[in-house]
Amino acid sequence: MEVPGKLGHEDTTLLCLPCDRDGLKEPVYGFCQDCQEHLCETCYKHHRRARPLRNHVLIDKESMPKTRAIASTKSDDTADLCEKHLDKPLEFYCRDHKLVACYVCVTLEHKQCNVDYIPDVSGNISDEMTDILEQMESLITKCKWNVEYVSKAAQNLDQSHSKVVEDIKVFRKEINECLDRMETQILKEADTIVKGAKSKQETVLNACLEITEELECSHSLLIALREENKQNKLFIEMKNAEKRLSILTDKEVQVSDANATIKCIKFTRNTSLLDRLRNDNEFGTLLTGVQPSSDKTLNLQYDDTLNLKYKSDKKECHITGIAMIAPMKIIVADSNNNSIKMIDVETRSGIKEIILSSRPDDVVTIPEKKIAVTLTNEKIIQLLSHTEAELSLDRRIAVGEYCNGVAYCQNKFVVSCWDSKKIIIINHEGDILNVLGSPAMFYGPVRVSVSNDEKFIYVSDTDFKNNSKVVKIDWKGNVINKFVDSRCKSLLALHMLEDDTALVCNRYSNTVLRLSSSLKRCDISGLEKENIYFPTAVTYCDREQKLYVCCSSVKEDWRADIVKVFQMYWI
Repeated sequence: MEVPGKLGHEDTTLLCLPCDRDGLKEPVYGFCQDCQEHLCETCYKHHRRARPLRNHVLIDKESMPKTRAIASTKSDDTADLCEKHLDKPLEFYCRDHKLVACYVCVTLEHKQCNVDYIPDVSGNISDEMTDILEQMESLITKCKWNVEYVSKAAQNLDQSHSKVVEDIKVFRKEINECLDRMETQILKEADTIVKGAKSKQETVLNACLEITEELECSHSLLIALREENKQNKLFIEMKNAEKRLSILTDKEVQVSDANATIKCIKFTRNTSLLDRLRNDNEFGTLLTGVQPSSDKTLNLQYDDTLNLKYKSDKKECHITGIAMIAPMKIIVADSNNNSIKMIDVETRSGIKEIILSSRPDDVVTIPEKKIAVTLTNEKIIQLLSHTEAELSLDRRIAVGEYCNGVAYCQNKFVVSCWDSKKIIIINHEGDILNVLGSPAMFYGPVRVSVSNDEKFIYVSDTDFKNNSKVVKIDWKGNVINKFVDSRCKSLLALHMLEDDTALVCNRYSNTVLRLSSSLKRCDISGLEKENIYFPTAVTYCDREQKLYVCCSSVKEDWRADIVKVFQMYWI
């Protein structure tokens, strides 16, 4: 017969669970309601000394459960075991060291840290989980883009190499057989450059594929654990993935930096060779694509011309804005036909056109596959969504001023207002965050762009008569630098390159200027060989290293109806 308040026969085997794990058999003294564990007198009295356990509820021997407690954690969601203490489960997370740990690790190494008990926090990780998954997906996208870019770069390298070989052969035939030695030498040099470049590309390709494979596996595991509601395992895997994600992100940055190497080679003839052939050992030079820099000459080589006239156009085409939405796709604003056009550069054909409610002026890409277009006469910014082959109208944002140029940075629109001679900063709701400039500062701001480090705003400023300048200001409206040149009467488009230089269309001088971050002229060559009539807008693709210039097809007509495409080299 059992005595009330005493342990029954079946309970005499109750032992302190923490001690039992260490092989010690200690009688129970109390019970922790949070840990669902029976404790001996020593463990009971010391249980709440560690910071993660301070708020645990302890029950004395009289009130404690008289049978071994069933763990609240599901059997299929049991925590992993500690690598240092192989028989101890990972039940805690140290926020200071960003580590999961067992009870022993916490007691010995994390007494002063901010430590969470995993079962207490594993159910509240939805937002953090979403952020981790988004980072993974972002890095996967970058790596896949890198793989695509490297593949395209290898193809371009082969094409340019073939062209180099062809040029060498043609030039070789124009002279005579005594060039055999020099021809062999320069072909060997070209092959060496290509092999070296391909070796680096192969390294980048393999690294990105490895990162992608690892992240896709980790991504799938996290999704599976979340769907199976294995919160503890999910938390642990998520934290491990978070640490690994940081490492892989750094690796991806290094891999991306490796892309900024040789992308193509070009052969340039030594035209004086025929005159000094017998005494000269120089056959020519090889130009390679190198890291863009403002102190290097931007060399442009004509590649193609895109006709922007659609069959559905009711008026003559006039392009006032252009933007890249993908490496081989551009968006242009046709102000005469009140339309936005999507162009496939590779096929040289129009994909989609959407008619707007009024004349568009400028266009810029923004996140989430959207573009923003200024509708000057309506004083609004029209948002559009785009896919690979579709354009659709989105919502409209009221500006409250006649708006011309637009740039986008940190969830804010930077809008130039030529009529009111100021720059307006607004958010997605149309709230005015700041107004920069005054009639004394600007003649009439036409286009705006934000520096690559997002610290400064560049403004092309013109009254379309005699006065034009480019102004660099900070986000408070303080003037940092100015570019003024009496030969520049109408400065329009303004676009930042990856070398921190700005391209500006000097419309009535039929040229495109290149300005440094201090607004000093930088070297640009190759445009003088082409007929660039009345340029209105420019953009470029850093992946393909191509520049797109909107201009007129005829010298006598100011309307920009074509886009001239140039291959870019920094030499």
